[in-house]
Amino acid sequence: MEILDIIKNRRSDRHFNGRPVAQADIDLLIEAFRWAPSSTNRQPWRVLFAVSDKARSVYDDALSAGNKPWAPAAPVKMIVIGNPAEQPDRNGLHAWLLDCGLALENMLIQGYAMGMTIHAMAGYDEKKLLSGFEIPEPLRVAAVVAAGWRGTLESLPEEVRAKDLKPRVRKAAGEFVFHDTFGAKQ
Repeated sequence: MEILDIIKNRRSDRHFNGRPVAQADIDLLIEAFRWAPSSTNRQPWRVLFAVSDKARSVYDDALSAGNKPWAPAAPVKMIVIGNPAEQPDRNGLHAWLLDCGLALENMLIQGYAMGMTIHAMAGYDEKKLLSGFEIPEPLRVAAVVAAGWRGTLESLPEEVRAKDLKPRVRKAAGEFVFHDTFGAKQ
């Protein structure tokens, strides 16, 4: 058996063709998200969609400088939210964040399999999102996601296009897999 092509080939591209995404397709992304593993099955996640012009503006304003040149073009704008109270920390570990990440990866794989550009981002101003979307405490933003149907590299600003043209490279397992003691290679 080999690694699944969808895992090996998935990319976080940044280009969209502008075509709207049907609710049925968004529902598939949500379904993939909800079937993710969750510690003690608490599922501490929420997904907020920025739909109105006002909400989309709040979302775009909260993006980091590196995401502003391309992410506003996404027809689907999501905020992945976690509830630390529903998945309490264990020994200082943020289990709610792990659960949200697992659910998000399901969504990324599903979207890519559907032919979408689906890009999760950590570059955002959490305070702007919490305030602008009236997200109550103790909820936290785990990620923001831009999604839509794949476009072309030519639609991107030159500096962003260069990022999408870079080959997808991963470290060799020997660089991060150890045995018995950290740093001890097989």
